[in-house]
Amino acid sequence: MKPAPFEYVAARSVGEALEALDAEGAWVLAGGQSLLPLLNVRSVRPSRLVDINHAGLGLIRRREGVLHLGATVRHVGHAATRSRGTVGGSVVHADPRAQLPAALAALDARFVHEGRLLVSIEVPPPAAGARVGYAEFARTRGVFADAGAAVVLAPGHAAIALLGTGRAARAEAAVRAGANAREAAALAAEEVEGDHHRALVADVTRRALERAGRR
Repeated sequence: MKPAPFEYVAARSVGEALEALDAEGAWVLAGGQSLLPLLNVRSVRPSRLVDINHAGLGLIRRREGVLHLGATVRHVGHAATRSRGTVGGSVVHADPRAQLPAALAALDARFVHEGRLLVSIEVPPPAAGARVGYAEFARTRGVFADAGAAVVLAPGHAAIALLGTGRAARAEAAVRAGANAREAAALAAEEVEGDHHRALVADVTRRALERAGRR
């Protein structure tokens, strides 16, 4: 199949993008890695696509220790996606198996919007002595993971984010209280449903915690 007819607008600034998005049925086009397949099978039928690739949102800056990622900054990934996929697009699409939202959640990232448009992501500096870990389970290389966990640990600080679930608050509190990796992972697994999924989450969380230095 091919997309249903739509109007295409190439925005040259955030202001132009916001004005174009004011129309009913308007959608944002960034990298298009998630949107284009949906268009092709007509799962979505926007009346207008607003291309923000030339709206000045592709910069990476650091101010007072905070990392600012423009919404159209490209991300590292497989050869098929890394030249087009955007950090902001992955966040907004919010696929429950996407790695970037979980990693950003563990890093306490803040998402900056102007109206309907995500314009940047702010990542604060890590706490002194912070260590990070990530682990996932996927059936084959290069496919979406069935479970994954991102961890940031520092003295007095613990952040554990699960794919598709978000922060595991009880597991974080347990780590701060001195729980070991296996104990905290068991608590994280209680955030999901299904025995098989819980087993996977427990395993990936334990491995992520161990990679961040918690045994």
